[in-house]
Amino acid sequence: MESKIFSIGDVVALKIHPYQNNLTDIIISGDHIMLPPLMVVTEVFKTKQTILGTLGPIDTFKYKCTWFSPKQYKFIDIDAFETDLKLIALSTVDINKVTLKRGDRITLKSAPYELGKKKSSLTYEDNAVNLGNGNTVINSFLSFLPPIMQVLDAKEHKSTNPIVDKKTSKTVREVHGWDIKFSLFDPTTDRIAEYSLPLEAVELVEDVDEIKLSLLQGTINKSGYLAISSVKGISLVKPRHIANRSGYYYLRAYDYITNKVEEIEITQRTAVRPIKNPFKTQVPEFDIAHKPKSATPQFIMNEIILAVKKAKKSNTFIRIKYKNRNEQLSHRTLKDFTIITVKEDRRDVSYLVGYCLLRQAERNFRIDRVQSLQELKMKVV
Repeated sequence: MESKIFSIGDVVALKIHPYQNNLTDIIISGDHIMLPPLMVVTEVFKTKQTILGTLGPIDTFKYKCTWFSPKQYKFIDIDAFETDLKLIALSTVDINKVTLKRGDRITLKSAPYELGKKKSSLTYEDNAVNLGNGNTVINSFLSFLPPIMQVLDAKEHKSTNPIVDKKTSKTVREVHGWDIKFSLFDPTTDRIAEYSLPLEAVELVEDVDEIKLSLLQGTINKSGYLAISSVKGISLVKPRHIANRSGYYYLRAYDYITNKVEEIEITQRTAVRPIKNPFKTQVPEFDIAHKPKSATPQFIMNEIILAVKKAKKSNTFIRIKYKNRNEQLSHRTLKDFTIITVKEDRRDVSYLVGYCLLRQAERNFRIDRVQSLQELKMKVV
């Protein structure tokens, strides 16, 4: 076929959708129910049509696009012109039909993007506390989330439409090679239903080892800590609970690197290791019994400076509890840090300068306002 914009397996949307190519972290606000679904291209065919803006019939492409409707609980197809659509994500080869097995779990390729979709709402309270300012609430927006399906069979696709023009011998229709037959539970009929979709339109939902999930839950039950290596990088966390959304497992945990609660997707490639304590050292020690001056501000400041120097030599992260000039406390984890002493009002003032993982930028902290410091058991890569 001649050059076309989209291919089978591409995730697309109508041009009125706010998502853009590889830009799917946009928060949806306004009238949420008017948002169209994300779709997957399942067939491409050439046609001759008169389109608004042309002088007559022209050769163009149309695309059969599929999405899932939770209201009707079925897959719906439309035929759309190239000019109607925009690309959200290129097709990737996810399933090897040679290794595909009966019982494998799959979902429509639009699922990860629908799963990550969020909406915001703004509420106002006219009172003296907030002076009429609005509060923004962000929630998940799962209007077109496809279900998890279970593979039954895979068969070579047989098209009911002509693929080649008999007069010109040119290809006029691009079709997929294999049909994946699958089952799912249909709550509208209270039965197990069977359907089929192109192999290129679906992706595998990876199984997570029960041993790994048991390890995570055991650490949660013991109020323990974990070192985790995932697509987000390496983290030291205190896990809170495991969640499963549309077949994907997530661990909700407090991350000592970012100093906030994070959600980490758990896959077979996620490395998980229980640890007794995420901190190598902690200061101040307040060892008053052996060091009577250990509670004095100068002693504490010296302890912190010494701990910073040791951590810098070890090339590890440090985590500080800091009180700013407004008496507000916060926790910050730093890397690439150093201590700089400057003159302020004719006296020496020491600052801890480093890259803050919370703010994703370099920040300065007065040493005498650092309340405590912990060296993490993690080296900076």
